Amino acid sequence: MKENSNLKESEIIRVLYPPGSLQTDDCYLDEEGRIYTTDTICEGTHFRTEWSGPREIAKKLVEVNVSDIAAGGGVPTKAFLNLGLSAKFSNEEWILPFSQTLEETLSSYGIKLCGGDTYRSPSLNLTLTLVGTTTLPWKRSGGKKGDFLYLSGSVGLSQLGYKLLNEHLNVPEPLRNLALEKHLTPKARLNVARELSRSFLVSSCMDVTDGLLQDLPKLATSSELGFEIFLEKIPLIEGISSLLNLGEILSSGEELELLFLSPQELPSTLGEIPMTKIGTTTSDWKGVRYFENGSERKFAYSGFEHF
Repeated sequence: MKENSNLKESEIIRVLYPPGSLQTDDCYLDEEGRIYTTDTICEGTHFRTEWSGPREIAKKLVEVNVSDIAAGGGVPTKAFLNLGLSAKFSNEEWILPFSQTLEETLSSYGIKLCGGDTYRSPSLNLTLTLVGTTTLPWKRSGGKKGDFLYLSGSVGLSQLGYKLLNEHLNVPEPLRNLALEKHLTPKARLNVARELSRSFLVSSCMDVTDGLLQDLPKLATSSELGFEIFLEKIPLIEGISSLLNLGEILSSGEELELLFLSPQELPSTLGEIPMTKIGTTTSDWKGVRYFENGSERKFAYSGFEHF
């Protein structure tokens, strides 16, 4: 008798769709220019209540969804909330600061809360759905041979924040605070996306939520391209490479940075956010290859998997 084997997240998603209709983007675009996304954060997987209070959880819930809209080239306008509460967190002491921060964060983006559902749950289980608009949507499948691969900001801080909380590392300021902030309350790059859409051509885009080692292959597969990644170009905050190895940095999830393709040479910053060219594209082969000072490098571990 054949043993049952667990499917990976990507395999589960694939079997949910009829053949040939797999949705590879984080957002859905309709014919009227509306853009939709939904994302869930749940206790024990995306946050721990001993680390994150109601305000941090509310901020993170909004930001991870806004990040999806930003990566789709859209602007969010409406929200729907499904709020699964355990008995421990259905009191005023938790609900009031959560609701206040949720409203403040949504309002900061001009988003109106329009409805949703509230229910009892064994643990905190929070889902936000956003609806927005776009006149020039970005899809993961839009990349072209000859495009340059760019990354906003830097990577690694979220993983360092996790290790700080989980292993009580001794990390000096300001790096300590930056890492904790990135892990507990990451910030979407909506303003960067708006500036990009106004001033530059973007062929394809996604946000970094599962780490570069997982997200780069997703982008390459969607556009049916090969990526050459120059590891020495990966943008890092000063001091982080002495605390994390390169594999940890490249597998750092929930960074919410923009990973995108463009045929243009971009400036080194947009506003105050660095824009770094980390690779090039090719149609000679498909997938992702990593190079460090001219030598190819492979990674055995690609980061966290849900299943």
